[in-house]
Amino acid sequence: MKKQFLFILLLLSSFAGYSQTRAANKLTVEKTYFMTAISPALRGAVDRFDKESYLNDAFFNNMLRKIVMDIRYNEKEKAQIFYLMLKKIGYSFVGADYLPPRQTYFSHHSGKMYIFQETKKSLKDLHYDIKGLIQVVDSNLKKDAILSGSALLLADLLNSEASIKKLEKFTQGNIILSAKNPDIFNHYVCMCSSIAQNTVISANLTKNLYTFKNECMLEDVFCAIYSRDNYVSLMKEYILAEKNPKNELVIQTALCALASKVPVASYNKSVGTLVAEAKEEWKVELCKKMLNGDIPFHYALTSKDQLVSKLWEGVTETDYADGLMVINANVMEFDPY
Repeated sequence: MKKQFLFILLLLSSFAGYSQTRAANKLTVEKTYFMTAISPALRGAVDRFDKESYLNDAFFNNMLRKIVMDIRYNEKEKAQIFYLMLKKIGYSFVGADYLPPRQTYFSHHSGKMYIFQETKKSLKDLHYDIKGLIQVVDSNLKKDAILSGSALLLADLLNSEASIKKLEKFTQGNIILSAKNPDIFNHYVCMCSSIAQNTVISANLTKNLYTFKNECMLEDVFCAIYSRDNYVSLMKEYILAEKNPKNELVIQTALCALASKVPVASYNKSVGTLVAEAKEEWKVELCKKMLNGDIPFHYALTSKDQLVSKLWEGVTETDYADGLMVINANVMEFDPY
C-alpha cells in the first residue's frame, strides 16, 4: 500500500537523524492551522482512530462516506474533517511534500492519483450534491486556501461529473492567483484536475504554464496535464520557451511525464531534439543529462534510500522529534509523526 509505505517512511525519518531530539513547543503547536482553524470536536472525531487505521484504504473510504452522509456536520465541517484525514495519511498540503526513495515528483503525484481514483469509485454511488461544498470553495478562496482547496478536492471525489464544470472556473490562472495562498490552492486544483479533466480545463492548465512563475506551481500544472492523455508536443513547446534556469525541476518533471507516456526510443528521440533545438546553454546541458541518465532517477531531488522534503518557494520546514513544522507565509502547520 502506498499510504502505508509513506507512513513508515515518515516514522523512520523521526529516528534516522532527520529530526531534532527535542519536541515541538506546545504553545507553538497550539497556534498552528489545524489547532486554530478547526474545532476540538472535529479534531476529536478524527483522532479517536489511530493513524494506522486511516492508512487502510477500506477504512479511509468508509470513514469518509460516513462523514459526508452525517447530518450533524455542515459542508465546511466535512471539508475540515477531510483535511484532517488527509493529514493522517500524509496527503494534506500547506506547501511541502515528501518524496519517497527512488520516486520523482511526477511518479509520486501519479501514486496519489491512483489512491484518489479508488476513493472516488467508492463514493460514486452516493451521487452527492456538491453545491454546498462549492460554496465553501468560493467563500474561502481569499481567506483560507487550505479549506477552499480541501472542499474542492472533496467535491471532486464525491461527484466529478458535477465538479468538472466548476473546475473550468477554478483552473483559470487569475482565479488561482487571487487565492490567499495561490501555491496551496493551485496544488489542490491540480490534484482535482488530475482526477477529472475536459478540454476547457486542459486549455486553462496550458495557459497557466505561461502565466505562473514559481517552479513548484508549474510542476503541479504539468502533473495535472499529464495525469490525463494530453498532447506531448506541449511540453516541447514549453521547454523551448522557458528562459528561467531556476525552473530546471519543471523541465525534469515534464520529461519524467514524457517518459511515462512514450516508449524509450521515442523519449530519447524527443529529448535529443530538445538538445539540438534549445538555445540556452543551461537548457542544453540539462537535456543532455536527462538523455544520458546523469541525473539519478531523472529528478534532482530524488534520493536512493531517503525520504526527501520538497518545499514550495518561500516555505520553511523544521523537523522535531514528534513531527514536522511547516511555515508558508501566513500559514503555520504541524504534522505529528
